[in-house]
Amino acid sequence: MKLFKKKEAVETVDGAVKPKKKLKKRWIALIVVALLIAFVVVRNIQASNAPITVTTVPVMSGDIEEVVSISGNITSDETKTYYSDITAPVDQLELSAGDRVNKGDVLFAYDELDLAEAKTKAELSLQQANGNYSGSIEKNNKATDVLTGLSIHDINTRLDEITAEVDALNDKITEKTSRMNQTLTDLQKTSQDIDQNGVSDSYDATQKNDSPETRHTEDGTQMSLEIQNAIADVQYALSNDPEIQEWNKQITALNEEKQDLTEQAGAEQSKLTSGEKSALDAQRQLTELESTNTIADIENAEGGVKADFAGVVTEVAIEKGATVTAGTKVMTVESTDNVRVDVQISKADLGKVNVGQAVDVTVNGNTYEGEVTKIAGAAEKNASGVPVVDGQIKIKNPDDKIILGVESSNKIHTQKAEHVIVIPYEYVGTDSVGDFVMTVENGVLTRRDVTIGITSTTDAEITEGLTEGENIVAADVSTLVEGTPAVAILGE
Repeated sequence: MKLFKKKEAVETVDGAVKPKKKLKKRWIALIVVALLIAFVVVRNIQASNAPITVTTVPVMSGDIEEVVSISGNITSDETKTYYSDITAPVDQLELSAGDRVNKGDVLFAYDELDLAEAKTKAELSLQQANGNYSGSIEKNNKATDVLTGLSIHDINTRLDEITAEVDALNDKITEKTSRMNQTLTDLQKTSQDIDQNGVSDSYDATQKNDSPETRHTEDGTQMSLEIQNAIADVQYALSNDPEIQEWNKQITALNEEKQDLTEQAGAEQSKLTSGEKSALDAQRQLTELESTNTIADIENAEGGVKADFAGVVTEVAIEKGATVTAGTKVMTVESTDNVRVDVQISKADLGKVNVGQAVDVTVNGNTYEGEVTKIAGAAEKNASGVPVVDGQIKIKNPDDKIILGVESSNKIHTQKAEHVIVIPYEYVGTDSVGDFVMTVENGVLTRRDVTIGITSTTDAEITEGLTEGENIVAADVSTLVEGTPAVAILGE
C-alpha cells in the first residue's frame, strides 16, 4: 500500500483553492550548500596554516677571494728600433719580419773594409785637430814670453826713436869718416908728388922755394917718411877711431833693442785673444768629440750589430747590400723576455682593480704569473662606444711559447679575506630594502638583513647580520614569504 502525502491547498483571495509550497526542503538545501562551503573554507584555512619544510645549513667561517676575469692582448713591453750609427754598406742581412732572435745574435753587419777605412779617417782627423791646437798654443806661449808689458803704441814710438838715433850716429860716422878719407887722400897725393921729384910741390909752395932743384935730397926723404906715417895713422884711425867705435857700439845696441821691440810687436800682433783661444779650443773639442764618437760607433759596429734581448723581428726597413747613412732605420725587434697584457677595464670592475694585484694569465693553454702594473688616468670609448680604462699586466715568467699579438684570459685577484663568515651567494636575496637571508625562528620563516663584503662567483662574505653557528635557509629566498610556518631540516 502506497502512502501519499497529503497535499496542502492554499486558498486564494478570489476563493479558489491552490497547492501549498513545501518551504522546508528549500531551507534544508540551502543549509547543505552552506555547510559544504564552510567545509571547503575551513579546509583551505587549515591548509594555509600548514608548515612548509625547508632545508637549512649552518653558517660557517672560511676564506674568500674576489677575482675579476678580463681578456687582453699580449704585447711586448720593450721594443727597440735599430738605426745605423755610421755611413757604410750593409754586407750581412739575413733576417725577415717574424723571425725570432736571441740576445747577442747578429742582426746585420757592415762591410769590414769600409769600416776600417772610415776608422782610419776619423783617427787622422782627431790627430790633426790636436796637432793644430797644440801648435797654435805653443806659438802663442812663445809670443807671450817675449812681451815686456809695453803696448804696441809704445813699441812703435820707441822704434821710431831708435831709427832717428841710428840715423844721427851714422851721419856722425859718415861725416868723420869723410874728413878722415879726405885727409888720407891729400896725404896720398902728397906722397905721390914726393915720389916723382923728391920734394913735395906743396912743400915748395909753403917754403916759397923758387928753385926746388936746390933742395937737399935728405930733406925729401925725411918728408916722405913723415907722410907715410901720417897716412898710416889716418888709415888706422879709420878702423880704430875710438869715437867711431863708440858710435858703432851705440848703433849695435840700438839695433838689438830694435830687434827685440820688433819681435815684441810681432808677438803682440800674433798673440791669441781670450776669445780666439776659446774658439780654438772649442773647435778642437768639437772635432775630438765627433771623431771619438765616430771611432766608438765603428768599433761597436765591427763584427755586426747584435740583439740587445731575445725577441721577434717585426720590421726590416732596408735590403742587403744597401749603403745606409747615419740615422737610417734598419729594423725593429720586440722583446719576448719582457712582455705585458693590454686590457680594458670596465666601469663595473674599475673600483676593484688596483696596481700591484696578482693575475693569472692564460695564453694558448699555458698559465703565467702576472701583476697589474698600470691603470690609465682617463677613460676612452671602445669599439662599441662604451667607456673603458686601459690597463697593463706584466707577465713575470714569460717563455718562448708566448706569441705576441694573441689574446689571453686574465684572472685578477682583487680582494681576499680569511676566517670570515662565508655563505653561498645563491642563498642571498635582494630587494628594495637591501640584501637578506631567511632563517626559521619559532616555526616561521624570518628575514635577516645582511651586509655583503667580498664576493666570488659562488660565495659572499657576510660582514654584518650573521654569526657563525646560525642556520640559514638553503634555497632561493625570492620564492619564500616571511612569516610562513616552516619546519627546518638541517642539510649537510
